[in-house]
Amino acid sequence: MPDKKVDTIGAAIARAQLNIKKAEKSSDNPYFKSKYAGLEQVIDVTRDALNKEGIAVLQKTDFLAERTEMSEDGKKVHYPRQDFVSTELIYNDQVVKSIMPLRTNKEDMQSLGSAITYARRYTLQSLLCVATDEPDDDANAAIGEEKMAAKSGGRGNGVKKTAAGANAFLKV
Repeated sequence: MPDKKVDTIGAAIARAQLNIKKAEKSSDNPYFKSKYAGLEQVIDVTRDALNKEGIAVLQKTDFLAERTEMSEDGKKVHYPRQDFVSTELIYNDQVVKSIMPLRTNKEDMQSLGSAITYARRYTLQSLLCVATDEPDDDANAAIGEEKMAAKSGGRGNGVKKTAAGANAFLKV
């Protein structure tokens, strides 16, 4: 009797990744005067490749309610409400999931909406190893060179930079 090959979600994602192109950095970030690949661009470069492999994407928001519990030593421990976005890749009855907590500076719906969009983009991008059309600077531009130098004591981060991006990783 021949071996029946079991098709896994990992194999389906790998096939889809062969057809996922770089996400173009066409959205503007006015705070840092830079461009980034927005949620729309990430969805555009992934949807067809995933659908052809039978992979569905589900993105949802949820929360853990505020609660207080007793610790083993009898002290009360308070846990504030935690909102998060969950991104799931679904293939038959198999699921790969990424969860990202939502952080906002303000308690308004616009801030929450921005945090949701950000989390949806980054969880989908990270689950599928989606590259963008420019090298990743390890968030140095967002943090600033002075803060990076101060943080590392002027030594740098000790990590040797390479030109290989996510696409080099995916090449067969």
